[in-house]
Amino acid sequence: MKKLMVFALATLCSVSMSAQDIKTILGANDYKEALNMIKAGEASLSNENKAKAYNKVVDLALDKFLKEQVTKADPAGYKLNGVWKTSDAAEAAIQAALECDKYDNMPNEKGKVKPKFAKNGTRLAPVRASLVAEGEARYNEKDYKGASRAFGMYVDTNSEKLFATGQPDQFGPQIAYFAALSSFYAQEFDRAERYSDAALNDSTYANDAMNLKLNAIQNTMKTKADSIAAQKKLEDLYAKFPNNQAVFSTLTGLLLSQGKKDDFNKLIDNALAANPKNFAAVAMRGQSYMNDRKWQEAINDLKKALEIMPDNIPVTASVGNCYMFLAQEKAEQISAKTNGRIPKSAEDVIVGVYNQAIDYLTKAKDMDKNMEYKTSWAYSLYTCLYRTLGDEDPKTKEAEALTK
Repeated sequence: MKKLMVFALATLCSVSMSAQDIKTILGANDYKEALNMIKAGEASLSNENKAKAYNKVVDLALDKFLKEQVTKADPAGYKLNGVWKTSDAAEAAIQAALECDKYDNMPNEKGKVKPKFAKNGTRLAPVRASLVAEGEARYNEKDYKGASRAFGMYVDTNSEKLFATGQPDQFGPQIAYFAALSSFYAQEFDRAERYSDAALNDSTYANDAMNLKLNAIQNTMKTKADSIAAQKKLEDLYAKFPNNQAVFSTLTGLLLSQGKKDDFNKLIDNALAANPKNFAAVAMRGQSYMNDRKWQEAINDLKKALEIMPDNIPVTASVGNCYMFLAQEKAEQISAKTNGRIPKSAEDVIVGVYNQAIDYLTKAKDMDKNMEYKTSWAYSLYTCLYRTLGDEDPKTKEAEALTK
């Protein structure tokens, strides 16, 4: 009997403490204060009271957020006295709403599920929309970490049942892409990868999202373990997107850089067996020959690649570089046999090879209007012109200027 009395008193004490905890939390005046109270007493709260407690946080955080909207100083509404306003209140409201929804959909003390706070999804819709506006403003100000946080919070909650509208979010992939782009610029490459995934199935942003994801993967490679992990990610991507040339090129490029020639050749051979005009496969095989200093074999493959994609600037420049290296190699071989004195007939052949290099390098320069691939052709073009025309020729001087 004494044990039963002790147990009853302990139970009564626990119920009383739980009631006191929820009453105290519901009397809080600040969402951070309420969150601290929940953290301290959550173990003693029932599911029903946890839902009530987190809903109180939603109330307080939403109230703070709405007051901030009114007091914002500039028309765009994202700075106050020149200082970025954080999205702490918005984030707290959204996270609390999700916690509230979780416990709101759990059985109460009678074993029944009776949600009371489903309206949080609707009343927080303006808060989530503000995250997009804030992300855009921060992105334009080059506050990429802040933009990543704001865009990311929207994307992370887009699949939550609480915020479902019954209609597809037509802007979701675009927001996901900018979350990824902001994360990439902030050098948060894991986040960039994750948000890129959310835009991969959208026709408008798929290519840009994939390129961003591939760049993010490559930027994570700091150690051998990172490279192994990157290879696995790329292999998984290739299995999912077997016709994506960028994925294929990145994967084969990684294998080539790691000296995994057998794996590289197997991928190339399989791709060419399936499609002999696979641009990436032909171009990467040409790159492999370049790495092995097999200039003529490289030229043959790279020219085949240009037959498939004539306007590709990097491949065009690579053909020019191969001709330049081939000319230099010929000159070295002849010079070694003639004590440094190259006969005119041999010089004419060497200059002819250099001229072929100049043709391709000039074509790459002419196509590269924005100088995006300048490093692949500028110095090589100058080198070839210097060798064939001399340093005083106007064409040589013009090419030299482009190297600076």
